[in-house]
Amino acid sequence: MKILFVNMAPIIIYGLGQAFSDLGHEVKYINIDFDESLVNAIDEFQPDFVFNDGGIDRMHKLFPLLSERQVPHIYWAIEDPTSYHLSIPYAMQSAIVFTPCKESLDEYSRLGVTAQLLMFACHPRFHYRAAPDHRYQHELVFIGNNYDYHLARNQGINNVLKPAIENFDTKIYGNEWWLDKNKDFHISSLHYGGYLPNEYLPVVCASSQIVLGVHSITDSETMMSMRSFEILGSAGFYLTQWTKAIECQFKNHYHLVWSRSKEETLDLIRFYLARPELRKKIAEQGQKEVYSQHTYHIRIKNIENILEQAGNLKAARAHISYSNNGIRLKCQKASSIIRP
Repeated sequence: MKILFVNMAPIIIYGLGQAFSDLGHEVKYINIDFDESLVNAIDEFQPDFVFNDGGIDRMHKLFPLLSERQVPHIYWAIEDPTSYHLSIPYAMQSAIVFTPCKESLDEYSRLGVTAQLLMFACHPRFHYRAAPDHRYQHELVFIGNNYDYHLARNQGINNVLKPAIENFDTKIYGNEWWLDKNKDFHISSLHYGGYLPNEYLPVVCASSQIVLGVHSITDSETMMSMRSFEILGSAGFYLTQWTKAIECQFKNHYHLVWSRSKEETLDLIRFYLARPELRKKIAEQGQKEVYSQHTYHIRIKNIENILEQAGNLKAARAHISYSNNGIRLKCQKASSIIRP
């Protein structure tokens, strides 16, 4: 199978896309912002599918081109459910729709879109136990951006990050929004480590004693920060904001630890900073869990039947027509997974 990815985000090139390649599929990555390269890539690569994750500004140019070239589109709505309204227009025009949020499946179904679950995961080649680096040695670290428009994330900041910063050696890595004094929560340059390239995440996990986590949604059984799987895959000791997904997928004090309040966060930090061997044991158990249950190779194998059925579209491209209401397929063979 040949898959053209039109987004070069780390989750693709260090995760799902690389796993497709590992499993024997042909993959190519391009940046959709360059229209000419997109046209050339489709014509030269002749993909079975064009795949993108999340919203892309130039999607309005992508779909007409796919219609002209008769190439099916796969959409992974990684911002569900917080940005569900952004996903709908893309989902309505895609041959296959994936979402990491189990609860969003019913929302798509009400629109006549048959979506499938595809959770985040890790890739052991990129998320592994690295050698520590003294430049990243801190008691606590957090890796992520300062998104302040999610209520659940703000609660996580208040319950996890604030007590950490106010009481311990804490470093935050992410974009400069952390220094923006116009935001409700911001930090001083003392606690800011700058933007961290994705490939350095394992090193930071190996060098710090505790890696902190916050999430943009707390009431889904499957949707959580993608960092959760990447940190655990990198054998980081993970102290995270409680969410339903965290509790559904992992065991507290066995794979990771979670907190529901400022007070609990402080107690957990003090307890585990004093117990390095226990931290190491839990981190190893967390890594073992994601390697056995939550890799992108496992995710792909779980959806292979969907992709194989949809592969019949390659022979039926002449029957595909795109419209403002979505893809309409005249071939009945794949009708179970294509929006009618």
